[in-house]
Amino acid sequence: MARLTDLIREQSSQEAGGSDVIGLAHSMGKTGLPIPPSTLSPSTVEVDWYHRATHELQGIKHAVQTRQLWKFDELTRIASGVVASLGTNDKLVQEVLERHSGDYLINNAVNVAIVSVKIAEALRYESAKLEQCALAGFLHDLGMFALPDSLVCKTGSLTEEELRSLREHPQHGARLFKESEAVYPWVGRVILQEHERWDGSGYPDRRTGDQIDEMAFVVGLADVFDALMGPRPYRRGMSPHRAICTLIASGKTLFPYHILKALVDQFSVYPLGTKVRLNTGETGVVSQLNRQYALRPILQVSQQPGSSHGPASKTVDLRAETSLHIVEVVPIG
Repeated sequence: MARLTDLIREQSSQEAGGSDVIGLAHSMGKTGLPIPPSTLSPSTVEVDWYHRATHELQGIKHAVQTRQLWKFDELTRIASGVVASLGTNDKLVQEVLERHSGDYLINNAVNVAIVSVKIAEALRYESAKLEQCALAGFLHDLGMFALPDSLVCKTGSLTEEELRSLREHPQHGARLFKESEAVYPWVGRVILQEHERWDGSGYPDRRTGDQIDEMAFVVGLADVFDALMGPRPYRRGMSPHRAICTLIASGKTLFPYHILKALVDQFSVYPLGTKVRLNTGETGVVSQLNRQYALRPILQVSQQPGSSHGPASKTVDLRAETSLHIVEVVPIG
């Protein structure tokens, strides 16, 4: 189902050609998060952090809607777990790209937290600040939790009053968060500023350039990336590849170059799971990224029918196989 929350992010969703993709692909203080003592160990790395985050955010959303008090202790532990997991493997990234059914606002919050951490990794944020990004990502749309589901999930056209109500959600979120502002000041800034844009075209205050907190840009870009991959009233959600291309083409005036580049560095022009065709005619699926060679990922390539009695697919590292290159992305499904 298409979600109206996507409509208020429409400023970044203009489709464009990928001529700038190759160029960007080629060119392309620490404040501790007050997290309770961590009990993470190598044996807990396989915890399903996506599910735990979803469950915890559902509880916070219910508390907001019923005007009950809530705490962030468990969510800060989950933020720490997400950072640790992303430092070990790309399982959570794959969950983001595969998409989940269910509550759009909750899934978006989890996805934005994960993508924000990946962007922040490329910006060389230290561990404590990565955890801050995760927590800010989880809570970036806190104000949306206070809106009725009938408005958030409405698929028809918005009235002026409904659009105004949606656009006021950063202020709603800031008010809801006010009592926690002293402990988590960066979260409050992100809630208020993540819809602001470099060129002043955002909201609610039409801030520009350096008036916007860098972490708000990180979370804002992660939010738009996730929104582009979600469904629209007039089209299906974009593939991760098309979402990256769209942001490269239309995001240059909306986000600082180094943050946009960080997204491309981490997700590549060909994100995990992208199906591609090689110059040999073979097709393969991106199974691993070559971080320094955005255009030459590692693929699982399907064997040609009748070629041999070996396995159905083979691993091809395009960084090593220099005679091979990708000629196009193949739609899946």
